[in-house]
Amino acid sequence: MKLRYLLILMLLISFGSIGAVAFTPGLPMIAEFFAISSAKAELTVTWYLLGYTLGQLLYGPLANRYGSRNTIIIGSVIEVIGTIGCIASYYLHSFELLIVSRFIMALGAGGGLTMSFTISSKLCSHKETARVISLLTIAFAITPGVGVFIGGVLVSDYGWISSFYFMLVYGIIILLLGRTLPEVFTEKKMDALNPKKLLRNYLNQLKRSVIFGGLLVGSGTCIVYTFAALAPFIAMDAMGASPKIYGIYNFIPVIGMLLGSLLASHLSKIYTPEKSIKLGLFISLVGVVLLFLGFVLFAHNILSLFAPMFIIYIGFSFIFGNSSALALRGTNDKSNASALMSLINMSSAVIVVMLLSFFPMHPTIMLPLLYLGYLFLGTIWFLLLQVKHLPTADNK
Repeated sequence: MKLRYLLILMLLISFGSIGAVAFTPGLPMIAEFFAISSAKAELTVTWYLLGYTLGQLLYGPLANRYGSRNTIIIGSVIEVIGTIGCIASYYLHSFELLIVSRFIMALGAGGGLTMSFTISSKLCSHKETARVISLLTIAFAITPGVGVFIGGVLVSDYGWISSFYFMLVYGIIILLLGRTLPEVFTEKKMDALNPKKLLRNYLNQLKRSVIFGGLLVGSGTCIVYTFAALAPFIAMDAMGASPKIYGIYNFIPVIGMLLGSLLASHLSKIYTPEKSIKLGLFISLVGVVLLFLGFVLFAHNILSLFAPMFIIYIGFSFIFGNSSALALRGTNDKSNASALMSLINMSSAVIVVMLLSFFPMHPTIMLPLLYLGYLFLGTIWFLLLQVKHLPTADNK
């Protein structure tokens, strides 16, 4: 794969995730601006994730019908419209408009995840796919972290609404760059949007690898979005950090994911995806234990939050690329399989973030306990995913 295409795909795969987290340094300000509770302010994350999840079902069929380039254009236009709505909510002082616009924004930006998997799997051989997807996770290390940093600086100097102006620019960049990617669908399926055929295509992709691969990716995604929802309140309310300081410290887990992505890419030449996932789960568990100990021993030190996340994100980097490669390995319909895997992945995060407001515990207690739960479930999904690839009597 050409380096130019890889860099564009890195921006594209981060389209949805950066939209989810770039504004989070302003969450306490949003709660104050609209005179709402922190739990209600977190609905801006919840409704975004809901739109992000439902959007995954759109882009596989759209790509089959209109091609990959046109589908990226459609998604970026929807994201720009939603972002404009978010900006308007500030001037109209309407929290309801902000929620609806976040949902629309996510419907558009969510296409970046599905289309990145689809395009990379189409352009690469089966052997190269795991390595390329591991490299794409570098985008999760760089762009969301940079987005939170930029958001923190903008929020500190210009208020929470400035982070949405940033996302407006990001959406326009995706619109322009997406048109330069190669078209990976040489034949358009005119009936790809037919509801009956659409349902049949998705049912055909309900394979063990796609289901449990999506759930395994989702266990790591839950880590990311739980952090996005809870960390601003832990860092700013409990530890007294400013939005700018919060944004700067976000580079610590960013470096962890960058390092983890590079290591995962390198080790993919030596280790099988299964062995890399085991390593990732173990590294993440070490990080969660350190997070719990840090909150107990250094409750008011901001490093007790961010230093363990450095280790957790290293582990997550091993899980993401390798489990995605295993999920897509046994299917020929990459677009619909990618969409279904992304739906399962993001559904996990939606359910978790929606339930966060119902937990009565303090965030510093809730965060490590939830992380232990995610790793426990991730281990179960991995064991079930492995069953698919155990040797059988036919291939011994």
